[in-house]
Amino acid sequence: MNRRIGWAIAAVAVALPVVVAHASPAPSGVSCGLGLPPGAPGFAEAQAKRALEAKTNGYLKVCEANLERYRIAFRPSAPIMADLSFQPVNLSGTQLANFKSLGAMIEPDNTPHTRLYRGFLMPDGHNVTLFEQDMSVDGTRSWRAPEDEPERINSMPARLSVFQAPSGNAISHLSWVERRRAYELWIDANVVDTPLRQQLFALAASLPPSVPACPNEVPPKPARIGADGFAADEPMLITLTQAEIDGMSVRSKKPCK
Repeated sequence: MNRRIGWAIAAVAVALPVVVAHASPAPSGVSCGLGLPPGAPGFAEAQAKRALEAKTNGYLKVCEANLERYRIAFRPSAPIMADLSFQPVNLSGTQLANFKSLGAMIEPDNTPHTRLYRGFLMPDGHNVTLFEQDMSVDGTRSWRAPEDEPERINSMPARLSVFQAPSGNAISHLSWVERRRAYELWIDANVVDTPLRQQLFALAASLPPSVPACPNEVPPKPARIGADGFAADEPMLITLTQAEIDGMSVRSKKPCK
């Protein structure tokens, strides 16, 4: 007989492997950290200031530490690609296939192996990183206010964020969601008013449709928006069989519904 238990699962947002602590903008006007946390005094004003800066300049001025989390320490791809819980998007028909591979990376704490980073070196010397997460495997969900996604990738809402340090180092970061696959694509350059912007979008648009590892998954409920304007996580009670419990510790046994 299957033993059943109740389990609360909270959605987890896509995150880069290095966490930057909340901090107030530096006196020089260069932002460091994530800024004030939601609900803190001055949060709304700080957000409005950042939005105005991005609209005026096309990018945000940040400290060098803010760029560090986009610099991935890649490893040989073969063993990493062989130990995933999903099928990464096929890049053979994209321009990325013509770039030199820098390897791949999985976050150490991503035990389900559902989030993958792949790095590439462009002929002009720029580094490009592609991140993808199969949310059908780990049950996570993604939400962003529609007004924060004014760009389009194959008709899908997307967001371009550009960050530049006083040194001139920069990151241009594009993010979007295709069904249950979350994508991030970034380049180590400021693409504002340069041909690199069009090239970055073309790379994103060239990705073929993803194949979910769990095609019969029941997607999580839409996010509920809290009083602070951000998505509020609501643990969802589900019932697991013993086989499903075992599958949580052994990825190869993880069931797909």
